[in-house]
Amino acid sequence: MKQSLGKIGLLWLLVASYAYGAQYTWSVLKAPKELHVGEGAVVRYQCLFDTSAGDYTVVFKPSSSQGYKASMVTQDDHVSNGKRILQFDVLITPTAAGVVTVNLDAMIRHTTFASIEDASIGRDNVRKYDFNDEKAILPTVKITALANTADLSGEITFAVQVDKLKVRAHEPVHLSLYIRGRGNLDQFVPYELNISGVKSFSEPAYKELTLNEEGYEGEIRQEFALVADKSYVIAPFSLSVFDTKSHTNKLLRSQPISIEVEKGYVAGNLLDAPDLSDKNGWKRYGIYALFVVLGGMLTEASRWLWAHRPVRKSKMFWDTAKTEKELSVILSLRPDTRYEEVVAQLDEGKFTLKEAKKRLNEIMSINGGKR
Repeated sequence: MKQSLGKIGLLWLLVASYAYGAQYTWSVLKAPKELHVGEGAVVRYQCLFDTSAGDYTVVFKPSSSQGYKASMVTQDDHVSNGKRILQFDVLITPTAAGVVTVNLDAMIRHTTFASIEDASIGRDNVRKYDFNDEKAILPTVKITALANTADLSGEITFAVQVDKLKVRAHEPVHLSLYIRGRGNLDQFVPYELNISGVKSFSEPAYKELTLNEEGYEGEIRQEFALVADKSYVIAPFSLSVFDTKSHTNKLLRSQPISIEVEKGYVAGNLLDAPDLSDKNGWKRYGIYALFVVLGGMLTEASRWLWAHRPVRKSKMFWDTAKTEKELSVILSLRPDTRYEEVVAQLDEGKFTLKEAKKRLNEIMSINGGKR
């Protein structure tokens, strides 16, 4: 097909525009000179083109290296006075003391002239553009990293809470730890709890964090369920923090928490001893006994009717338990006093898995099947 004069002219303009390609320069606009280990700060890189550079794509994915951790925070791409400007904010966090040398690179992708020519002259068989990729080495940044032995760095608070201070034997106490603020919260190491005579059950720490120029901001929560048959003390928790605002080391420490564990009810303590010489009292107890017998008969009749009712068995949350220990853990993590009896019997080895599930079904039946 013969090319028209107009298309040839357009092709010439494209040659003049893209023969040499746009020029670009990388620079560092902002960078810290000194940081403590674990303390993060932003390094701001800029890529400045001498044209609008619409045919260029910049791919910048900072990666961590020996001595530091790198995370992309924000990036901006705009055109000002006919020149394209890209800015990248990268959070750099030293992981070891000494002079940290930050060497990052980016990939500059340029659409080639051949693919533009194919598109401009209307070749219908062209399905994609061709690219020329060039690796750009960004300016080196040197940061002096000072030694820091604190658990975390940043502006951080620490709190410990329990849902109750007095419980009955084998009733669980729920313990919650909260770490809030901003800094290198992503480096938090969960606590391990070991109290003599106390069974401890825990779940993985819950983290709700977002990345910004000062590090990770948000909350970390760690939950424990504690079960015992005697009173005990939860020892203080401590967290060493390097405060990046005051540049001082702080030890955040909770107070010891005493948990009073009471024994179960004793039948002899619930009623006064009867006066055997009181005839009216005997009549009264006789009436009580009659009501007890009638109540027992009605109870047995109700149980028989209930057992023979045409209902479909619903699946309970404890049905997945395969062992006595697993069932005890599942019930302990449920703040429901109805399960305390079964947990105690399981812990003392008086219930098998089948007997425990049977007793749970009886409890649910008595309470109308409410979980």
